[in-house]
Amino acid sequence: MAPSAVRAAVKIGDIEVLAVRDGVGTEVAVDILSVGPFDDGKYRGGRLLDSLVEAGVSPGDVTDVVFTHLHFDHIGWASVDDKPMFPRATCRAHRADWEHFVSGEHADPAAVAELTPLADGDRLELFDGDFTLAPGIDALHLPGHTPGTTVYVVSVAGRRVLLGDVAHSLVQFSERDWQVIWDVDPAAASAVRNRIADEAADTDDLLVAAHFRDMRLACRLTPEGYQGSDAVSEPG
Repeated sequence: MAPSAVRAAVKIGDIEVLAVRDGVGTEVAVDILSVGPFDDGKYRGGRLLDSLVEAGVSPGDVTDVVFTHLHFDHIGWASVDDKPMFPRATCRAHRADWEHFVSGEHADPAAVAELTPLADGDRLELFDGDFTLAPGIDALHLPGHTPGTTVYVVSVAGRRVLLGDVAHSLVQFSERDWQVIWDVDPAAASAVRNRIADEAADTDDLLVAAHFRDMRLACRLTPEGYQGSDAVSEPG
């Protein structure tokens, strides 16, 4: 059965996570954005639980968590107090990102602290390539921003392409040679953005990214450029 709806674009502080319901009891949290229950004046999180409840989703309802990548501002709710935030959920990350950020020689200590409880609690599943999470929810490995960056395509009443940090600004779809300092492999990341732009051009695909304006803007690409849209979510 295909997903019944993109359940909600849930506000977490200034950032969003998408919750997807498939109609047969699966609740998927795509990209646990934000830095978690944390506020240092520069980065602010802390409202995930309230926001999920407002959308009709509790942490115990979530069956699957999928990461687009493992930068600190996309994993902040993976665990709290050294325990997985979503007790029933299988959390999935690409193996290349896990090795880069968690288990490798130059691992990020913040990622190690945040994500190790998933492995210790047997809540972690690593993948190596493209896969279908559930009918209508497909994962595409598109390295560049990070070695394991994965885009999720939700197909229901059209397509929503959840980019994570493949693009940080709409202008990157028109300035094809621009690169950003956060990309691990800038040339590969630029090629991925251009591929997505070419494939989505003049279609009804909605491109959704974590850092687009106001943290909730999606866009469609046309021959004349991009068209902004706030139509990220549908009624559940």
